[in-house]
Amino acid sequence: MAWVWAVATGQDWVADTLQGRGVAGPYTLTWNRLVERSEMVLVETRWLVRDTDYWIDYAAGQIRFAEPLRVGQTARVSYRIQSGVSQRNTTTDVALETELARWGAAALSLRGRIVGDPNRPTTDLGLRATWQEQGREGEALYLLRNPRGNDAPALLQLRSQWRTDTGWQGAFRFSRVDTDFGDAKPYGLASGQQSAEASLLFQPDAYLRTRLQWSLTEPLSAGTPAQQRWNAGLDYQLPQVRLSLERYIAAQGNQPTQATDRAVVQMRPTDTVQLQMEHQSQLQGERATEQTQVRAQLGQAMELRHRTLDDSQQGRTEESGVAVRIGAPTVQGTIGLEQRWREDAQHRTAQLGLQAQLHPRLRVGGEYEAVENAGQMRGYHLQAQPISGLQLSLQTREYQGLRGLNQRSQQAQLEWQLGGGLTLSGQLAQNPLQQGAPQPIQREQYQLRWRQGTWDIEAGYTEQSQLGQSLIERRYLLGVRRRLDAYTLLGLSYQQSEWERDAFLRETTVRLGLTRQLTDFYLSLEAQLQMPRIDAQPQQRPTYSGSLRLGVQF
Repeated sequence: MAWVWAVATGQDWVADTLQGRGVAGPYTLTWNRLVERSEMVLVETRWLVRDTDYWIDYAAGQIRFAEPLRVGQTARVSYRIQSGVSQRNTTTDVALETELARWGAAALSLRGRIVGDPNRPTTDLGLRATWQEQGREGEALYLLRNPRGNDAPALLQLRSQWRTDTGWQGAFRFSRVDTDFGDAKPYGLASGQQSAEASLLFQPDAYLRTRLQWSLTEPLSAGTPAQQRWNAGLDYQLPQVRLSLERYIAAQGNQPTQATDRAVVQMRPTDTVQLQMEHQSQLQGERATEQTQVRAQLGQAMELRHRTLDDSQQGRTEESGVAVRIGAPTVQGTIGLEQRWREDAQHRTAQLGLQAQLHPRLRVGGEYEAVENAGQMRGYHLQAQPISGLQLSLQTREYQGLRGLNQRSQQAQLEWQLGGGLTLSGQLAQNPLQQGAPQPIQREQYQLRWRQGTWDIEAGYTEQSQLGQSLIERRYLLGVRRRLDAYTLLGLSYQQSEWERDAFLRETTVRLGLTRQLTDFYLSLEAQLQMPRIDAQPQQRPTYSGSLRLGVQF
């Protein structure tokens, strides 16, 4: 379920509440094509860190957590969507669980999940047995996919874990998923294989931590070799020094066994100086590699790094780099230089960035990146407030061979508070940036919004075309919202989409919604009328739908 509220420049804030299924993901959000790096993720009372505690696919609108989201646990994901760009994910994803019986610390429940196209959903149905005591717990899960008859593909998972007061921890997991089961990623598994995992951890105090891990993966198809892995490690940490030792062994079928040894020393002699030294050696058959990395960080102003790689087959490679940050009350900048040396060639890279606050109402910046014999990129951006209430933003970036690109990205945005509750915003973009790369799109977008008392009226227009193609898409939006009282919001919206190429196509959607704020909850009712495009296959008549949502308001 999602809660949406508007912000400036054609972007809306959306908050999804995800219900844990006992797996790390992926979990599908309400929208896709999200505004990058706009999300905030909260699990219970802890804010999560991007690329450490979770990973998010902005294009698909999916999120995966580093740790499984337990059954009964919730995660709140807030993010921005871009009007005219983001779209709703149409697939459903409903988790079902009903407790059938309980005997002390053990319980038996009916477990299921419905996902996919509402007209042809994929249904998983089975049993889940759990056992939980102080310091010990276990689980057995057996599911059938689309159960019809006796030949439905099955998923089986057994797991247990325990811990003692003396610092010992252990865990074991076994799973088997039939090949015809299909996608098993929502359960953290892969179809067509059986696997086993075991781990043993010993942590007698806050300084020492040792671990031993083993895993075996065996495909169910004949002729495919099994994979076996061992991992042993030791971590010892003091207030200013940390030492890590690790040995990793991997064996797969008739391939040579791979053995990797890694040692890392981290030191922080003062509050502003950090040092890290890492050495790694790897042996696989006749090939041996050794890698050494040294990194030094001097406060927030400078970072030095050097890396050496000796490969018995490809020779020796050295890389050196320096990053410098400069700052003043009105000017901030970064400088990055990198050089790579091999026995037959040298490679140099330079990166520069600068921002300056020239006036309380004017901020400018620039960026430059060059790779020797591989092109360059330069960019500029400007933020200005020429008059009270008017915000302007201009950004351009030009690629000249860098990463194989030869084009210019340009984007201009404005937001104007006209007074009397009236706001005008707009955007013009050509080859806008998405995930750091220009996209072959030309977009023109405007929005006029009026807020006064209990009324909120919005009108918008978007025109977008793929560069090099004759297809043009236009969208018109008119929305009216009125707060009937302190707890009730009534909304009506009309959206019309047009496509112009060889023929003229049109699609229209009308929505009427009512939201009522309850104690710690909100109740939302929505009715929708949609007139599809005339080229829809098969041709469809106007569709009518309704929805009822009950959510938690944070």
